[in-house]
Amino acid sequence: MQLVIDHICQSFPAGGGRVLPVLEDISLTLREEEFVALVGPSGCGKSTLLNLCAGLLPPVSGSIRFTGDDLTAELRVSIVFQETGLMPWRNVYDNIAFGLEAGHLLPPAERDERIRHYIRLTGLSGFEKAYPHQLSGGMRQRVGIARALAVRPDLLLMDEPFSALDAQTRLLMQEELVSLWEKTRLTTLYVTHNIREAVMLADRVVLLSRRPGRVKDILEIRIPRAERALPEHSAEIAGLESRIWSHISRDAREAMTEVQP
Repeated sequence: MQLVIDHICQSFPAGGGRVLPVLEDISLTLREEEFVALVGPSGCGKSTLLNLCAGLLPPVSGSIRFTGDDLTAELRVSIVFQETGLMPWRNVYDNIAFGLEAGHLLPPAERDERIRHYIRLTGLSGFEKAYPHQLSGGMRQRVGIARALAVRPDLLLMDEPFSALDAQTRLLMQEELVSLWEKTRLTTLYVTHNIREAVMLADRVVLLSRRPGRVKDILEIRIPRAERALPEHSAEIAGLESRIWSHISRDAREAMTEVQP
């Protein structure tokens, strides 16, 4: 299964009869079991593109579709937002169960085993009966990820899931996500402002221009994830980060000096 984003354009009403262009002619294919990060200056349409892929918005033009040899089964898409969106009146177990209550009905025993499987996979064992207010920020985000995984999606979308965490917790969550992804191998589209995060997590980093967002470059990272923190790869990693920062900072400066109509 592949996700094909084909010549997507998106705009929104801006008042006074004006239209604000957000994305322009975006074409990108996510291969099966590929982790792709979207990076670009603020306001370039990263989250909008994610919402289009989730089916939460219709594109003005272009199409988003799945392709592959076996597309007979219902395709499932899960999204993890910046805010976990956990229901405060539900405990960990019941929050993870939520996605299985809408259109993914399972026999009770199978449903229970699946929920407990993802509780174990995300390191939440022992916290099944805890409520969101009793959990740390990192643990709440793990619950959100477990909920997204429990429906066994064909495509996982993540919109800056660690942006609200402190620096130390964020690094730990990145390491946990790498471990988790290696076990699930889900096709993943990941939005982030954090350059190092993109380089450490992704197979490819897609650089979007300032608004209206266009694909300006795609960086393929060939270093195995498990080796990216090793000293022998530090120069190559630093070079990739510098290349991405050069792109973002240049576009951000141009946007700041642009005269608005």
